[in-house]
Formats: sequence, C-alpha cells, structure tokens
Amino acid sequence: MEIIKYLCFIVLILNTMGCEDDDLFRETNTNREAFSSIDPNLLLTTVQASLSGGRLEQWRANLIYGEGFVQHLSGSFAVSNYGAFFKHNAEYETALWQSNYGNGIIRNLIDIQERTKNNVASKNINAISKILKVMVFQRLSDSYGDIPYSEAGMGFYKGIHFPKYDNQKEIYDNFFVLLDEAYNQLDDRPSADKITGDNFYNGDISKWKKLANSLRLRCAMRISAVDEAKAIAEIQSAINNGLFESNDDNCFTHHDETGFNTIGAEKNGNGLSQALKGNGVVLDHPTEILLRNLVGDPRMDIWFLSGNSGNIEGVSSNNFRWDHPGGSTNLGVIQPYLYKDDAPYLHISYSEIQLLLAEAVQRGFISGDAQNYYQNGIEAGILQWSAFGADIDQTDVKEFTETKILTPGNEIEEIVTQQWLTLFLNGMEAYANHRRTDLPILDAVTRTDTDTNGVMPKRFPYPGEESTVNEVNYEAARLKYPNGWLSPIWWDVN
Repeated sequence: MEIIKYLCFIVLILNTMGCEDDDLFRETNTNREAFSSIDPNLLLTTVQASLSGGRLEQWRANLIYGEGFVQHLSGSFAVSNYGAFFKHNAEYETALWQSNYGNGIIRNLIDIQERTKNNVASKNINAISKILKVMVFQRLSDSYGDIPYSEAGMGFYKGIHFPKYDNQKEIYDNFFVLLDEAYNQLDDRPSADKITGDNFYNGDISKWKKLANSLRLRCAMRISAVDEAKAIAEIQSAINNGLFESNDDNCFTHHDETGFNTIGAEKNGNGLSQALKGNGVVLDHPTEILLRNLVGDPRMDIWFLSGNSGNIEGVSSNNFRWDHPGGSTNLGVIQPYLYKDDAPYLHISYSEIQLLLAEAVQRGFISGDAQNYYQNGIEAGILQWSAFGADIDQTDVKEFTETKILTPGNEIEEIVTQQWLTLFLNGMEAYANHRRTDLPILDAVTRTDTDTNGVMPKRFPYPGEESTVNEVNYEAARLKYPNGWLSPIWWDVN
C-alpha cells in the first residue's frame, strides 16, 4: 500500500495548489490545476481511495445518518440523537456534498474523463471513469435528489462555474448510458491500455465489466417502482452482459493501516473505521430482533461481541446506550476487526446482486428461481465478512442457508430484509434501499424531540452555502422539495 500513499500524496499536492482563493463550493466546478502531464491512473487511485477514506462523509453521512436512520447501529450520542432520532444537523446533512463537490472527488473524476475521452489509447481508463461517475453520483443523487451533474466539475474545461441541477430521472437515464458505454468500451486484449493504480481490481478488466453490469442492475431496481418498463429492460441487459459471479467479484476499496491522525489518512485509512472507533456505537434493537428471528444466523457473532450479561443485547432505537435497562455494559459491541484501519470498505457485493435478482423474479420482472437467488445471497452475505478477518465455517453457513425457505405470501419482505442485512455498514446504500422498499419494518421512533414526528427523512437538505454561491440554480432545485428532508425524491414513491 506504500505506492498508494505516494500517489495520493502527489495528487493531494496538485489538488491544493492555487486553491486559496476558491470558495469551498465554487471548487465544485473549478479546476485551475489540470496538469496535462498527470497520468490519469494516479487520479484513479485517489478517487477510489476517497470514496471511503474520508472520515467526514463516513462518520456523518454513512454512520450517523445512514446507519442510524435504518437502525443498524445506535447508542452513541451522535448516531442516536441525530440518526436514530431523526434530528437535523447541517454539518452532517452536507458532509457528503462537501466531500464530493468541495474536496476534490468530482474534480479528479472529471479530470480523468476529460483527459481520456475520444482517445483510443486510453479507452479502458476512460471506461472506468464512467463507472466511477455512476458510483459517485448515484450516492449523491439518492441522498439529495436533483444535483449538479452534467455540468459539475466543468469550471476548467467549459468555464461553467454555476452548474445547473439536473433532474434525477435524467441523471439515472444517463447512468444507464454510461454503464452500457463502459461495458462495451472495456477491452482486455493485450494491445489495450493497462490500468495501473487500480485499488478495486488491480487492473482486471473482466471484473470491471461485471461491476458495470452489477451497478446497472442496482440502478434498475432503484427506479423499478417509478419506471417499471425501463427497469425491466435495464435488468435484462445487465444479466445478458454478465453480473458478479461470486464474492471474488465484490467491489472493495482496500485500505492500509494509516490512522486518522497521520499524513494520508483521508486517502489511505478507512474513514468508516475511524468513525466507528470514535462513536461508541452498539447494536440497534431491530438488528438484534431480526437476527434472533433468523435462528442460528452466524452474523450475530460475526458482527458483535456480547456484553457483560453474556448475551448480545441491542439498544432500543429510542434510547441512548446509557439508558439501556441493566446498563450499557450489557449491550453488544462491534467486533474489532470490522474497524481496523486497514479494513476494506464494501461498495457493492455478489450477495446484494443475488438478492436483487431474487426480488426481480418475485416481482415478475424476470424469469428465474427466486429461492435459489435468495439462498445464494444469504450465503454470500455471510461469507463476505471473511474479507474483514472473520473466522467463518463454510459448512455451518451452508447448512444454515439451506434452512432459509421463502414463505409464501411474505417473499418480498424476507428478500428485502436480507438486503438490509447484507448492506450492514454501508449505511448510505441501506438508507436508499429502505426508501425504495419501505422494508423491513423498523422500530417506531416515538420520542418527542424528533424533528420529523418519527418519520424517516426522505432526503438530505442542500447545503445552505449553495444559496449564495449558486443561487439561481439552487433556488430552482430547492422548490421541488418544499418539505425539506421530508420531500421524497423522484424514485421514492412508496
């Protein structure tokens, strides 16, 4: 991982040169330091590492709000008070926006794309930039709704310093175009350009092709309630082109042991690990209940250590951990290997894909064996934690999985519950998937100090700074969401 540190240090210097006079959010669209001699593969490393290396968005958006909203984790002051209790905090709500638009992820990504477009000698790195663009902007759009997209990062290249907010439907339509282009563009012949500095797949083009198609399936299922015909067509195209085939295809950002308080931490160390270390979070009650109902589910022990009571207890979604009956020391705590500095970060998995296919079959979108996809997804969703250092007996997992039979009339809830479980620690994706499905049924938030009367927020509000640095476009977008974070985004019709 030393090479990653070196490459990221170079890019960090280049990203900070000449920026002193730029407003944080104006930096969204300005790139004054686009040196034509920089190898795009260096920027690739930085973009990939930044997707989970930044503690800013991992702590605030992913852990406090994402994991808190969906009741995976709770107990600490911030995760409970703001996430589990649905309360506003402007810094937490805007962290994802700031890390992507303000801190260079989008700028570097657009640099890769613009440097390599229409260049046959760079078609693979260009294709990869398209896949990464979908990863970055799907997370943003699913969180905020309409966002700067087509003009984002174009300050240097096109002189666009005040980008329009694109309609979310149009953004998703472009996702499918980009993923189709990327899949057809990727070339694993010896004569094609080689990908170096690839943190995800070490330059393996075949895996990038499967990633493009697997993201296409995720995006298609995301819009299935609002545009079923489009979703079905895109699901079928993704299947035809080839999806993840095993856990070996899982998309991880790999991190080294860089701690947060050292140089390079924002790029090399795992931002979520730093957040988990600093928050004192514990098992939330719904996770405990669901895992106990799935009798013998190994994930209870894979994820948590028991408290002083000898049992793995979960805190009520309406309590701080210190309010737990019998004391907070009885609560289950996270296994230490899940928050090591060099723990990987899982973006999208074979388990998620299998469970989405199970849902697609059950909803009648495609033909197939929902039961088989369901069991494959559960098995893979347990075994995927071995990448974090969990000691898992594959025979025991197989025996457990074979007992999981879909209940007639309750298939969708059971499938989506497994999606919720397999997205543990990927709070932002779990939050998006829950808004799409409204499943599983979580604990009611009954506290009087909630800002939403107990309703899970529908989106993150835009940063207030946008009202001054991009006023006209911001105002046009804001009017679409009159109830702030209780106004649903385009695909959220449940």
